[in-house]
Amino acid sequence: TEHQQVDVDPSSVWVIGDTPADVRCGRAIGARTVAVATGSFTHDDLIETKPDHLFSDLGDTQAFLDLL
Repeated sequence: TEHQQVDVDPSSVWVIGDTPADVRCGRAIGARTVAVATGSFTHDDLIETKPDHLFSDLGDTQAFLDLL
């Protein structure tokens, strides 16, 4: 497998997910994180991981897009 390094500022990267592992992954690389409680993890489960932003769902599309 070829490994290629890219020059990207981690703070310009967003990791969006619905599991605590997604938030941990984003934190590990220095990215901003958005947790969405649409999967098997609840809002309370996800808030414990301290994402930068937390949505119950993506129903409020404008609020989500305003973050980006």
